[in-house]
Amino acid sequence: MPAAASDRTLTEILAIATAISGAGDLRSLLHLILGKARALTAADAGSIFLVERATPARFGMVESHPDPGGAAEDRLWFAVSQNASFDALRSGGIEQQVHDIRFPISPERISGWCALSGEVLNIPDVYALDPVLPYRFDSAVDRQLGYRAVSMLTVPMRSTSGAVVGVLQLINRKLDPEAVLTRETAAALTVPFDQASQGLIEALASLAAVCVERTQLLEGQDRLLEAIIAMLAGAIDAKSPYTGGHCERVPELALLLAEAAEAQAEGPLASFRFGSAEAWREFRIGAWLHDCGKLTTPEYVVDKATKLETIHNRIHEIRTRFEVLLRDARIERLESLLAGGDPDELDRRLAEREAELQEQFAFVAASNLGGEFFDAAKVERLRQIGSQTWQRHFDDTLGLAWEERQRRCNHPPAGDSLPATERLLADQPWHRLRRNPAQQPDPSFGFQMEVPDNAFNLGELHNLSVGRGTLTAEERFIINDHIVQTIVMLEGLPFPPGLARVAEYAGTHHETLRGDGYPRRLAAEQLSVPARIMAIADIFEALTAADRPYKQAKTLSESIRILSGFRDRGHIDADLFDLFLSSGVYRRYAERFLRPEQIDDVDITAFLQAPPPA
Repeated sequence: MPAAASDRTLTEILAIATAISGAGDLRSLLHLILGKARALTAADAGSIFLVERATPARFGMVESHPDPGGAAEDRLWFAVSQNASFDALRSGGIEQQVHDIRFPISPERISGWCALSGEVLNIPDVYALDPVLPYRFDSAVDRQLGYRAVSMLTVPMRSTSGAVVGVLQLINRKLDPEAVLTRETAAALTVPFDQASQGLIEALASLAAVCVERTQLLEGQDRLLEAIIAMLAGAIDAKSPYTGGHCERVPELALLLAEAAEAQAEGPLASFRFGSAEAWREFRIGAWLHDCGKLTTPEYVVDKATKLETIHNRIHEIRTRFEVLLRDARIERLESLLAGGDPDELDRRLAEREAELQEQFAFVAASNLGGEFFDAAKVERLRQIGSQTWQRHFDDTLGLAWEERQRRCNHPPAGDSLPATERLLADQPWHRLRRNPAQQPDPSFGFQMEVPDNAFNLGELHNLSVGRGTLTAEERFIINDHIVQTIVMLEGLPFPPGLARVAEYAGTHHETLRGDGYPRRLAAEQLSVPARIMAIADIFEALTAADRPYKQAKTLSESIRILSGFRDRGHIDADLFDLFLSSGVYRRYAERFLRPEQIDDVDITAFLQAPPPA
């Protein structure tokens, strides 16, 4: 080869190496490799096949791509092909053909033999193959396309470990690179691939194999990350189907609102752009993982539907005590009768007592539901009812686990003789579980949350006296702590640069624009547009969710009214809330995820911000 041509070829090879190493995804990489290989050799057509290895499955079985006709095995993936003559005759330009055909690796096929043996096959005329050879040319494609393959160069693509990861196949080396071949002219206008061409393609195939292997590894890492995210969401779903539904719906709503924000050409959100598919993926992953810390939250706290609920609803224990008081009243009547009391008077007193107990229990039971605001007068009445006493005749330290027994022994009762007098409703010392120092939030993360002294407070009056909802201050902290755990979990992961903001997007959806959110009390200027989007999505999904045991689903109009209150109090971004309404995102989300009876008419003009004065 002349020196000038050699230098030119070397320059082309270096340019090809640079282009191949910069290819983004596997499909683009394969097209680029094939196009460069054809250009180097003046090949009219070509294909790339990738080897897909069968992977070991559970219990020693083997699994690969579904194969209804037989057992799983290694396969060749017919990934891409190019044919300059066919495309020029059909459409006037070269098209890149995409294939998703997979077939077992057979030594009878030329490509299969190359993949299995690792042998380079340089064939002058595929129709003149010696019949004794173990492989043959399948002319079906030629017949289908009206084409004529003549010369063929099939080269294995070897990885750094020496394994064949694919096959690069070139067809019909042309005398004139610009010629268009037909079935009739192909033999006259083509020549075999010479040794120089074969050497170039072998070198290119080796480089390509390394790049394909690298790209597959990177895509495999991406798939692994996506699978881990799906696994976490599935684990949350399995732990609590209510939270699982939340973790699925919030990303959908967040993406809808983010798309609407990025589409704004004017106004306060006009400058917002993610800018790349990678940035969108980063946001989507952050949205999926925004509640991953709930893996550490006890289910009975997440799903707490009544004030007295722990692992079970303790209203049944209290009802039993009312049963005891009623039986005591009946026993007292019988004893009074035996002592000569007036039957009519005794019956009247028993009826009054029974009516009183029934009414008192109904009040306690209603208090347990947490549906209405529980004011100071109701708390006082609860204490009066709870001050009644009953007699316990059995040792209440029997049958306890060692930890609960230890707590009881640390706080012995005033008198341990039986029968013992007990209050109807009580806050016992052993109801309070002190916080372990190891349970304190790590200050190095900058958390600014008020931490209750107790980890739990199971006191009956303490729980029944909760002013709003069903959670005590201790349980509210446990719920809020999920975002702390989310941040600790995600900031501890070595995310690549393209996913560096996942922890930010996942960990800021409970912050507010007025700086009193949790867990870090961030100021408005510290909250990005995606973080503000997450806050709206999280609140609106919670308001409209129909699968929570502790509340009923709200209608669309009621949810928007409440969300507007969050806007007015400075919790959420006003411009994004306006966009949420004016773009129709709220309606599209409702039609996908709300029950039909929740979707009512909404006059959004009543909730939009007033335009600034002219």
